[in-house]
Amino acid sequence: MTKRTILTALAAGSMLALTACGSDGAEDAEGGGEISSGTLAALIEDQGELSTTADILGDTGLQNVFDGNAPYTIFAPTDDAFEALEIPLEGEEAQAARVAILREHIVPGFLTRDDIVGAIESGGGSVEMQTMGSNTLTFSEDGDTLLVASSDGTEARVAGAGMSGANGSVFPIDGVLKSTDEPD
Repeated sequence: MTKRTILTALAAGSMLALTACGSDGAEDAEGGGEISSGTLAALIEDQGELSTTADILGDTGLQNVFDGNAPYTIFAPTDDAFEALEIPLEGEEAQAARVAILREHIVPGFLTRDDIVGAIESGGGSVEMQTMGSNTLTFSEDGDTLLVASSDGTEARVAGAGMSGANGSVFPIDGVLKSTDEPD
C-alpha cells in the first residue's frame, strides 16, 4: 500500500471520527470514553502533566487556535519530557523555538487511538503523518504501547490515555519530537 493510500485512509478515518462527535456514543482518543465538550486548549490546561505545553500555548497565543473550531490532534510532550530538553523555553527570544517545537507535534484532523492503530495495521506495521511543521511522524506499536518517531529519529511513547474534545484529540507523550531542518 502506498503512503498516499495510507494517508487517504487515515483522512477518511478522521472524517468518521468527526462524524462520531455528534453522536451520544462518541469515543474519546483512547477509544473507550465520551468526548469532552471542552476545546483542545482546555483539555491541555486541565492536565497537570502538560502544564509546560499549556504555558507555551498561552505565552505564544496558540491557545486561541486550539480554542477554535478546526480539528487537530496534538501529541503533547509531558512536563518531564520538556525538562529533559536542552534548549531554553523561557523568555521572548525562545518564543519562535517554542512555537516550532509544538508545530512538530500537531497533525491536522481529529484522530483517535483506534484511527491510528487501524492505519498502522493497514500500513503493514507503521504509518506516517505530516505535522503542521516540517516533521513527519511515524507511528508503530510495541505490544499495547503506541510509539511515535520523528523524521530525525527522536522517539516517544504515548504516555497515558488520550483525551478528545470538541475540536480534536490530545495524546501525552514521554519525549519531545524534533525534526531536521534538512530537506528530504
